[in-house]
Amino acid sequence: MHRNLLSILSHVCHGYVGNRACVFPLQCCGWDVDTVHTTNYLNHPGHGTFQGEKNDGRTISTIIEGLKKLFDLREYYNVVLVGYCPSAEVMTAVYEELEPIYKTKDRKEGPVFVVDPVLGDNGRLYVPEEVVQVHIDFLKRGLVDLTTPNQFEMELLTDTKFLSWNDVKSACYKFYDTYKVPDFVILSVLIDEQMYSVGFSASTETVFYVPIQEIRCRFSGCGDIFTALLTNEFYSNGRVLSPQVLTLVVDKLHRILLTSFREERARLGRDPDVIHDINLVRLRDLFERSFGGDLEVKYL
Repeated sequence: MHRNLLSILSHVCHGYVGNRACVFPLQCCGWDVDTVHTTNYLNHPGHGTFQGEKNDGRTISTIIEGLKKLFDLREYYNVVLVGYCPSAEVMTAVYEELEPIYKTKDRKEGPVFVVDPVLGDNGRLYVPEEVVQVHIDFLKRGLVDLTTPNQFEMELLTDTKFLSWNDVKSACYKFYDTYKVPDFVILSVLIDEQMYSVGFSASTETVFYVPIQEIRCRFSGCGDIFTALLTNEFYSNGRVLSPQVLTLVVDKLHRILLTSFREERARLGRDPDVIHDINLVRLRDLFERSFGGDLEVKYL
């Protein structure tokens, strides 16, 4: 079956973050992907050098309006994916252009709307504070089908600090009550020095989680890859987030990161502390394969 996806994320010339991290895995999974770039940067800033520029809201609006002249976005795309936007102006432009597609839609009609609210991590924002409020205002409209915040972003959006599993469960239900997003995954949660990926599905009113096997290394772009893989599995599963979907994605991403880690270790002769450039092309066989996804699932 032919599947079309619109991906609105950042772009780098070198490396694999933003659209460069999302598009290739999705193509390996059989998607035709159109891209709108919210930035045009040289590389991930972790390289120590940083050049390029942010796109502005007018540029983004012009491109999306141009797509609307080519075809009916509601009919053409199966999924619309939104990620990093560098300013409130750009984030507002994206949402204003997309809202007409969704404001009258039935949940089972029109393209699936996936939002990765890239706001920050490790206790700090990556974006101006105004972007947070744009996300909050739009999410409350109940138009988003699936979202993938990390722990910092979920704590920020629910004003809840994760100190225990009770806090995580409370935040999940608070997030759903506040924003009406029926399915979401918290990419990683650290509880008792163990990392987990946490899912919520309104269709079953359940919070579930699976362990993440730790690799002592930081990876640039792994959140974008996770969102791409989750989007594919979510859509393929009939727009339903299940524990099986989450375990498949967590398992596959771990294998991708572990392979990248081992190859970098062999190249350096030591364990790497950070990998800025996961070579997705070299790992393409891992995207195309189906793994067992047999991680233990627990419920809150």
